[in-house]
Amino acid sequence: MSDSTVPDEASTSEKLSIESTKVALKQRASGSQDNNETPNKKEREEHSRVVAAHYNHLEEKGLEERYNSPIFYMRNFNNWVKSVLIQEYTDKIRDKDYGRRIRVLDICCGKGGDLSKWQKARVDRVIFADIAEVSVQQCKKRYEDLQRRCGRLFTAEFIAADCTKDTLRDKYTDPSINFDLVSCQFGFHYCFESLAQARRMLSNISECLKPDGHFFGTLPDAYEIVSRAQKSPDWSFGNRIFNIKLLFDPKDGYPIFGGKYDFNLEGVVNCPEFLVNFDVLEKLALEYGLELVYKARFSDFFKDHSGKYKQLLQRIKCFESYPAPPGQKLMGEESEYEHAKLFLESKDKIDHDRIGTMSQCEWEVATIYMAFAFKKFKGTMDANGKTVYKKPATISK
Repeated sequence: MSDSTVPDEASTSEKLSIESTKVALKQRASGSQDNNETPNKKEREEHSRVVAAHYNHLEEKGLEERYNSPIFYMRNFNNWVKSVLIQEYTDKIRDKDYGRRIRVLDICCGKGGDLSKWQKARVDRVIFADIAEVSVQQCKKRYEDLQRRCGRLFTAEFIAADCTKDTLRDKYTDPSINFDLVSCQFGFHYCFESLAQARRMLSNISECLKPDGHFFGTLPDAYEIVSRAQKSPDWSFGNRIFNIKLLFDPKDGYPIFGGKYDFNLEGVVNCPEFLVNFDVLEKLALEYGLELVYKARFSDFFKDHSGKYKQLLQRIKCFESYPAPPGQKLMGEESEYEHAKLFLESKDKIDHDRIGTMSQCEWEVATIYMAFAFKKFKGTMDANGKTVYKKPATISK
């Protein structure tokens, strides 16, 4: 296998659909937030319980079962994205101050899927926080297991809390701690249930983050979700491994907050989520001293970083071999690899007898997501002792 490829990008008509969706959502974002319908307190509490219960009851999968999962390569690809983000932003800290002790907040940490990534990045302390208490307990156990295997490991703290409603600083062992990095992987969208929850989440992210520190993460791309849903009469779309259905009628407009959709992903997700209007997020983040410095859909993230991190792609098996090696089967049906077949047919077979790729079904899920990064800038204290952030004229990336 001498090369790799992924399914084609969206067609011109699909790209235009995405652009028109962006315009609609931007227009909605520029309107008054007072006109936005947000869920009441009872509904918010109910949704929080549903989310916590879902992740608390999500079974821990063994290595063999994960390998046989129909989203095996997509999950590895997602881990590659997270690994690259962690490496890129820990490197930025060390480029400025090589010997600096790196402290991290891993918000919406789940079961601790990024523990080994923080270990490889050689950080010094990580605080893990998540709404699901059982997940936090499993995260702690994973940490203890990793500590026994590795010997030297970063120090850690574990907090079970609703990061969209609770003040995390009050729960830290050291409330004066300052973080160099805050990471939120595949969990930030839950705070867009309401404006109050989005503000609480951003406050938790920003208030202990050092100036020049970074907040980065991954989340579903609302523009992509809506543009795909628009092509269906019942506002839903999917394939054999996932399904998404909007739980509001776009004919009535796109809610800035509380834009709920049902997301079912094979063995991983089966609960409602909320669209994140990224223009609103960007504006809100500025109020908390966070300047957007990077965002990219996963397809573009792959283009941006696959050259530098090519070996990592291979090491964590982000792509399967096409055609399948002797004695092995493809993850999907043959029809899901037409892109790889066409690529091989266009190349010299002497040099390209096999290609690393992903099934069309898995790639359709992966390209729902986007990666982002914000940089914290300095604030000033007003007469009431409150920190006020004023966006600088320029901010270095």
